[in-house]
Amino acid sequence: MLLKTKGIVLRFVKYKESSVIATIYTQEEGLVSVIANSVRSKSSKGKIALYQPLSLIELVIYHNRTKSISRVSDIRSYHPLHNLRQNPIKSSIGIFLTEIINKCIKEEESNPPLFNFIQESILYLNEQSIGINNFHLIFLLKLSLFLGFKPHSTNDFINQLPNASFYKEDSNQQILNTFLSANYDTSLGVSSLFRQTLLNDMLMYYQNHLDLGKIKSIKILHELLLE
Repeated sequence: MLLKTKGIVLRFVKYKESSVIATIYTQEEGLVSVIANSVRSKSSKGKIALYQPLSLIELVIYHNRTKSISRVSDIRSYHPLHNLRQNPIKSSIGIFLTEIINKCIKEEESNPPLFNFIQESILYLNEQSIGINNFHLIFLLKLSLFLGFKPHSTNDFINQLPNASFYKEDSNQQILNTFLSANYDTSLGVSSLFRQTLLNDMLMYYQNHLDLGKIKSIKILHELLLE
């Protein structure tokens, strides 16, 4: 059947001379794998850009749930991410988000609230001009709610860490408490040490619930988000 849906591109691999196989998180069917022909040819007019990770797309696919790969009939961007692609800090955060989403989301079924959350997060990251240094931390906390293991309190979070001495200081514990209920636009003036420590601890917290493996993009985040 022909299926029309919004989607968020998570990754792609080259296939044959000019095609790609992409993994897309869709609004209607959850995770789907698609094959797109001739998108890497000279005559494709830059269509390969539509398959870059985090691209927000509308696509029509020939979809059969009994088959592992669907074929793309039509695809277009419904919100280009120019700012995210061109800003080195935003693009680095985007790489981190892509890696986390790829490791955490395995659903082959529709989950509109989760889709909307990821879509709105990407749009916020693309459009916000200031105050994004804590974005990835708030994203992890918000995503954990959809994954079913968001910490209920500072103690719930701290008690799952092997070394929680950093949060024994009242000031650090208060900042952590603010993070747990923060939105992307919440003003949080924190040091680079706190930001790096919390990111490492958030990933450790995730490891208690999911098998994330090594997060390759964390190093560049630590280097860029020093302020």
